[in-house]
Amino acid sequence: MKITILVDNTALIGTYYRAEPAFSAWVEDGTTRILLDCGYSDALLHNADAMGIDILTADAIVFSHGHPDHTWGLIPVLERISRNASQGREPGKLRFIGHPAAYWSRIRPGLPECGPLTGPDRLSAYGDVIGSREAMHISDNLIFLGEIPSVFPFDQREELGLLYTPDGPVPDLVPDDSAIVGKTEEGLVIIIPCAHAGICSVIEQAKRVTGEDRIRDVIGGFHLYQSSHDTITQVSSYLHRIRPVELHPCHCTGRLATVSFSDLLSLDETGVGTVLEYL
Repeated sequence: MKITILVDNTALIGTYYRAEPAFSAWVEDGTTRILLDCGYSDALLHNADAMGIDILTADAIVFSHGHPDHTWGLIPVLERISRNASQGREPGKLRFIGHPAAYWSRIRPGLPECGPLTGPDRLSAYGDVIGSREAMHISDNLIFLGEIPSVFPFDQREELGLLYTPDGPVPDLVPDDSAIVGKTEEGLVIIIPCAHAGICSVIEQAKRVTGEDRIRDVIGGFHLYQSSHDTITQVSSYLHRIRPVELHPCHCTGRLATVSFSDLLSLDETGVGTVLEYL
């Protein structure tokens, strides 16, 4: 299993990749290729091209949730697919995978749209659109975690504007927040783009779904950049209790939280250009 970070708040020193406050990762499991989130902009394509990764070979595009910093970069990808098709290059059949709410419109005060810029009706021209509240296999070893219950008192969700459901608008508690987990010989590799459900709750969901307690690595945004010292302390205590082999926090984790996990961290910097491999 191989994971390459394509979009993050920072890029590795000495590289010419673009950084933006967003997230995207390229995940390879044998012959299966997954694009997990798309960042904000065409930075995804710029970085992938520079790394020699052909995004259009993806078997599936997985959305962790519907926020702009995880979905708006999809538009340049669809533009490239359409442009290639107009030049006679037949596109491969994609699967789009996410919680149903990952495809719904959402707004916040002053923002006309805070969700994805295209919906299932348009996406269906490019591939199969799957909305699943349940965990589901993407490949033999990769699992989309579905809807994640927030099970710890310090993992309670924050209300972020309105979510436009088929039955009308409701307070947006980001019910679509999800992640993917990879099963390796060394334990679970959990890729968590934003952790609105709470980082500890996401890890517990991965353990429940797989029946595996060994945590090889946790990668991505832990959503602690605005959290209180007490919350960070409780999350740190949980992580020290489960003792993952490594952590690779980035995106929305925050400096204070990252420092609190310092004895669990990989010594390598995490950002655009990070490549991680597992048995």
